[in-house]
Amino acid sequence: MHITNKQLVHLLRSVAAAYTLTNVNRFRIIAYQKAADAIEGFNQEVYDAWENKGLQGIAEMGGIGPTICQHLDEYFAKQSGSFLEKQLNTIPSPVYELMRAPGIGPKKAYRIVKEFNLSNLVTVFSDVEKLASTHKIAALDGFGEKSEADIAKAIRTHLGRLDKEERMALPEAFALAEEVIMYMKQQSEVEEINALGSLRRRVSTIGDIDVAVVAKESTYEKILAHFVNYPQTSTIENKGTNKAAIITKNGTRIDLRIVNRERYGAMLQYFTGSKGHNIKLREYALKKGFSLNEFGIKNVKTGTTKTFENEEDFYAYLKLPYIVPELREGTDEIKRAIGGKLPQLVELRDIRGEFHVHSSFPIEPSHDLGLHTFEEMIETAQHLNYKYLAFSEHNPSVSKHSAPEVVALLKAKKQALMEVQKQHKNITLLNSLEIDILPNGELAVPIEALAHLDLCVVSIHSAFNQSRDVMTQRILKALSYPKVKILGHPTARLINKREEIDADWDMIFKFVAKHNIALEINAFPNRLDLPDTMVRKALSYSCQFVIDTDAHRREDMQLIFLVCR
Repeated sequence: MHITNKQLVHLLRSVAAAYTLTNVNRFRIIAYQKAADAIEGFNQEVYDAWENKGLQGIAEMGGIGPTICQHLDEYFAKQSGSFLEKQLNTIPSPVYELMRAPGIGPKKAYRIVKEFNLSNLVTVFSDVEKLASTHKIAALDGFGEKSEADIAKAIRTHLGRLDKEERMALPEAFALAEEVIMYMKQQSEVEEINALGSLRRRVSTIGDIDVAVVAKESTYEKILAHFVNYPQTSTIENKGTNKAAIITKNGTRIDLRIVNRERYGAMLQYFTGSKGHNIKLREYALKKGFSLNEFGIKNVKTGTTKTFENEEDFYAYLKLPYIVPELREGTDEIKRAIGGKLPQLVELRDIRGEFHVHSSFPIEPSHDLGLHTFEEMIETAQHLNYKYLAFSEHNPSVSKHSAPEVVALLKAKKQALMEVQKQHKNITLLNSLEIDILPNGELAVPIEALAHLDLCVVSIHSAFNQSRDVMTQRILKALSYPKVKILGHPTARLINKREEIDADWDMIFKFVAKHNIALEINAFPNRLDLPDTMVRKALSYSCQFVIDTDAHRREDMQLIFLVCR
């Protein structure tokens, strides 16, 4: 049975939960949590890699130790009786199911399951909802009404997501599309091939993968036969004379269309979308006496259709400048194009450095530590031709350190970074910190610690469900501290996992613009935060932005392409 990365992440976090609840050595717990975090950021499917070449390449990517790789190898070969299955069996299975709801951790889930003797995996969510509705959970020691309400809300959120179509994160879709494209290029008859739809527009999540191929009509049958024999094909959904669709082993639908060269531009434009963009473009074209479709531009009066080899000529025929795919979202791009005011997008070559990456310096953080050293991260930055790099590790753990200990850790990091700077004259290194914004708006470091930083990023990492007014004041208070220069991943969303926080963004945007604080555009795959629509809104307030990857390992720095052209 094919096992997706999402299923694998839940498996490893469940094992970590079982270890937590049975008081296993904390280093083993951390190892499984790190492995889950690593896989969550992978662009390729671990199970597919295991099927093809084993897990050696996956292990080399970092975050997964050799012992866990051995356990995964055994689990993929035969789940029944495997080491991982035995670990899971130490805890009732409804505990793991409850943990799927955001905010319900292992200890809370275990307590509820044991106290109310819940054993049905299928009905556990409805069972807990019923318990909450009769206030039986609030009556438990250590819970209370607020905790009960949060649990009920978490379950509603989780069940609501199940009703929605599951969509892939952008880099996952990119990796799959690239694999399909490379496979199709094995056929010499394929003259050109491109991804279409929301993937080509770089939308944050992707449903199906759509691909367009240029080829001579005489070769269509051969190309389609090659496509449906793609190694990861589970089901052939349909197959016609110039198109086909398959379902992969992990449940993703891939559509392929073939067209000859002279009609390629029109098809590329039509199937790139978005629906909103195409509707507005059709309305604009009709006023000029044209109708649009995937075959070209038709003159309504004469009935003749003009074909196009490329999109640039397609838009030019309508007397419009070329509108890049990333702008085709049906907002104001047509109006801007008519007025010659299309924005110039940030390109990879424009990026000169990052203010938010994490190293492995032992700062004993509240959240996950980076995987690579200062030197290793700098090496990647130099490969990217960066001129500066700010190391913004998570702040030292509040619960495990006194104020003097936090200050001492930051002093040690500052000194270590100064020594590294001496060895790297061609790049400016900055000593930063990503600091938690506490629920009351204070920062999770003593004020005297800020003196040892060049700047800091402040971010929401807890208490996501505060009311709009409370959350707004919380953020504004944090932004008022000295050395705060960046609001990190502002909405705190995790794509497919956690919704955006509720805050008065107009008020926040006005504040950061006035006080010269930058809003982060975080390129990490499950964040992509600020979202594009909010970037537009913030720009209307003349806000400043920084583009960062929030990299926790050197490979993550390559993800900058997700938010740049």
